[in-house]
Amino acid sequence: MRPDRAMWATGLALACAVLAGLVLNLLTGLTRLSWGIALAIGVTAAGAGLLVARRRARPEPAPPVRTDWFRVSPVTGGLLALAAVLAGGAVWLGAASASWPRAPGFAQLWLVPGHGTSATLGVRDSYPGRHTFQLVLSGGGKAVGRWTLTLADGQTWQRTVTTAAGGLSATLTTPDQELKVTS
Repeated sequence: MRPDRAMWATGLALACAVLAGLVLNLLTGLTRLSWGIALAIGVTAAGAGLLVARRRARPEPAPPVRTDWFRVSPVTGGLLALAAVLAGGAVWLGAASASWPRAPGFAQLWLVPGHGTSATLGVRDSYPGRHTFQLVLSGGGKAVGRWTLTLADGQTWQRTVTTAAGGLSATLTTPDQELKVTS
């Protein structure tokens, strides 16, 4: 296989894997079973396509023996070098960032519209230990609800709220930032 075709094949395989991940995430979620099924379908489809393409191809006379079989154009050589630099940089960045200090945790805030005039307001704590959060729900330019939440790591608080005519927004004050969502 020529180097340029190998690069195209590798790039298309990676793009297909990303696309398959997005589709699986939308349809079923990313599980081992869904990835296994997607892989089986992909391999079967590629094999069937290869068999059909080979069957339709007309036999060509054997090419003469070439002594310059590994001749690489300057553009292909440059792209190969760029790919090697990018792959090396990605490996280095992955190894280097593994030892970088991480934030002590995070919090999640959501405000999901429901059916009719209801919405779901929720907070999830992923900070180590127990933390106190201030949550303010606003609608129509004024505060319609205030909560002081004390949650432990992994604990979730959720409530169904009634939506206002102008929409709702929620503000959560965490130990290190302020989160805002709008519905």
